[in-house]
This record gives sequence, C-alpha cells and structure tokens, in this order.
Amino acid sequence: MNPRLTILLVAVLLIFGGTFLAVRLTGSTEVAKFTPWLYQIDDQSIVHVEVTYGEQTVNYAKAPGTGDWYIEGEPAVPVLQAKWQGTPLLLGGPKVSRVLAEKMENPASFGLEPPLTRVRVTDVGGTILEFHLGEATPDTKNQYARLAGHPALFAVPSEWADAVSRLATEPPYPPEKAEKAPGAG
Repeated sequence: MNPRLTILLVAVLLIFGGTFLAVRLTGSTEVAKFTPWLYQIDDQSIVHVEVTYGEQTVNYAKAPGTGDWYIEGEPAVPVLQAKWQGTPLLLGGPKVSRVLAEKMENPASFGLEPPLTRVRVTDVGGTILEFHLGEATPDTKNQYARLAGHPALFAVPSEWADAVSRLATEPPYPPEKAEKAPGAG
C-alpha cells in the first residue's frame, strides 16, 4: 500500500475519532425535558370558536365546505384574513411552560374561578374542547391555565394567552366593519 495514502487515512481517522470523542466528553448528559401540550387539535378540523373575556363574547364559525371564517352575528361578518390567518393554528393547542400541580386546590387564587378568559373550540365531529386562562404568573412570562373538567394547573406562555384573549377584545373585523363593531373606538 502507498505510504502517503496510509498516512492520509490514519490522519482522517484520528480527526474523526478525536472530534467524536471531544463531542462525547463535552456533550450534555441531561435528557431533554418533555414538555406536554395543554391540548392538541388539528387546526383544519376546527369549525367553531367561542372566546369570552370578562363580559365580552365573540363567536367565530367556519363556513361549511370552505376555509372561510366569519364572526357570528346579524349578519355574519367575514374575518379580516390578514389578522385571522394564523388563528386556527394558534388554537390547535399550546405547549405548556410547566405543569404546576396535578390537582389544583384553589382555582380562584389563580384567576380561574371564574376564569379571565374562557375558550370553547369545536371540531368538525362536534367535540367541544374548553379551556380557561387565568392571571399572569408572578414572573409575567406565563399565564395560569386549565382544561375544563380536569384538575391540573398549567402555565402557558403569556404571548399565546394574550393572543387568544384578544379574539374577544379585538375581533378581526374588516376595516369597513371595525368602526361599527362593539368596543371599537
């Protein structure tokens, strides 16, 4: 065998072996922490959404056989697509920041009884998923949340919770309807 080729192959083997060993010895031995979802639902299967924040409730419905969403009322008003386009994906479910308690003792102390925001998501099969959002956690990076009928207490990202709550306080009306909408300035 050619001595130059042998030296080259040994050098390549040492480089790869050394790199592997360095990564293996300096790499983290921590196992990635599993972060659960508050809930998961296919965003394409969502057909109705009801969001209540305080005294304000807004209902959204998907027109059968289309991807067109409407704000329910007399008459129903198409949503402003520029503001709505990611909403079904948003309502498909958030990952929780932390599971705070498997069994919550006092929901009122977290702003969950009554909840600050109540959301009901209905899928094409008629299954209704309801979740509640409460007060912000002390660090204000998260908000307390729970699934209706389940005892666990979760923390979800505040950005997600704020976006969901705004569906009741700032519905995505088209510009020509926005000035006539309830709560419009």
